[in-house]
Amino acid sequence: MLKNELLEALDKTPEILKEMLGSIPSEILKERRVEGKWSIHEHACHIPHIQPMVTDRIRRLIEEDNPKFAPYLPGTTTPEDELIKMDMQKTLGRFTKTRREFIELCKSMPDDVWHKNGEHSNFTDYNPYILVRHLLFHDHTHMYRIEELWLAKSL
Repeated sequence: MLKNELLEALDKTPEILKEMLGSIPSEILKERRVEGKWSIHEHACHIPHIQPMVTDRIRRLIEEDNPKFAPYLPGTTTPEDELIKMDMQKTLGRFTKTRREFIELCKSMPDDVWHKNGEHSNFTDYNPYILVRHLLFHDHTHMYRIEELWLAKSL
């Protein structure tokens, strides 16, 4: 199990994200380069915005027996303009703290809790280990999209 490596990688996301965003011209942050797809701003806000939800899911997996989780679908289970209306600097400003709290919570989990089952309507298996790994892939997917929207000559 690579839990320590996953947590170390997750701890770096806020710094990597902020450094990358600092290189992007502010005038293109809210530009939607692909019709119907998110802007850089929306991707950048989404990553820290979901952190409290993920932390709550870990807490529930620790405290409850087989908790059930509904999907979070931005624009479907939340207002479509929720992310574009966010203050990106404030959202990012809280991210390091909320991510570190999540990591500390995960580090405090006994080994047997890492594979404690929960149910998610979109996934066949769901436990803290899968959720932590999924969060890392989620972060990197959105950071890749940010870089692609920023640097690609055409999309």
